[in-house]
Amino acid sequence: MTREPRTPLADLTEDQLESLYNQLDAHVHAVARRTCLVPGCLKQYDALAAMTGDQPPSPELAATGWKQLRTGSIFPTGGNICPTHADLVTTHLPRRLKTPSGRWTVDCACGWSPLPQRWHRLVAALWEEHILTELGHLPPAPPLTDPEHRVPLTDHTEQSLAELYDRLWDAEDEMAERRDASRSFYQAWQDQNTLLNADATHKAGVHNALLSLRLRIRHVDRDWGQNATDAGIYALLIGWDCEQQHQHTGDCPAALNDIAEKYGWSAAVVKTLRKHRAALAQAGPNGETDAQVAREMGED
Repeated sequence: MTREPRTPLADLTEDQLESLYNQLDAHVHAVARRTCLVPGCLKQYDALAAMTGDQPPSPELAATGWKQLRTGSIFPTGGNICPTHADLVTTHLPRRLKTPSGRWTVDCACGWSPLPQRWHRLVAALWEEHILTELGHLPPAPPLTDPEHRVPLTDHTEQSLAELYDRLWDAEDEMAERRDASRSFYQAWQDQNTLLNADATHKAGVHNALLSLRLRIRHVDRDWGQNATDAGIYALLIGWDCEQQHQHTGDCPAALNDIAEKYGWSAAVVKTLRKHRAALAQAGPNGETDAQVAREMGED
């Protein structure tokens, strides 16, 4: 770093002394001001104080509540948003898009999109105009399809005609993209339906198999509590507890606790049996329980 030579005291003037103090103040109280990106807003904050954690020279330069628009938007270097306009910019968050014709436009979060431009730096100005319109500082622009925007043949130039063709080609490309997207969505919907139908068929098969096995067990003349193995099978396929869809009371059967006490099953084993039984009880294709099926068949 190159420094200016010191001026001896004998040669120092009042103006040089004042300049020396001014330079010192400029370095000690350096301010890196950042202005709100909303056009017409003059609010600023001290970015240097915000990064270092120091107090800004004045409360008006505090960074509290400020937001940042990062790079990659319509502003190549990003931008800063004051607390007053943070919600506004969030509602109209801009994203730069390149059209199939090679031109540029803006995808605003509110759904607004301007006429594509050949130079990408122009879309930022169009978005700023959109923001001013939303703030009420500019009158609303008529739609592009308004008959007033149809330029007579006598007023057309080669450039305006080229822009008209660009708009047509952009619309054609957009329509083709919409058709492709619709076709993809429809195919995805069909694939999803196929999977759902296959899953429903599989569940129905599992349900029928379990129902057949349950009916066989229920009609076998056998004491399923005579040994631990049979008791465990019965706990899973039929269930020792009440499974009716009502408010359970002390009169409802809860024989699993007695079976567990009889064979010394731990609380963890009982919990696992009840969890697996609950899963099997909902094995119907429509989520019906075994108790519901039994009632429909007149078993219970």
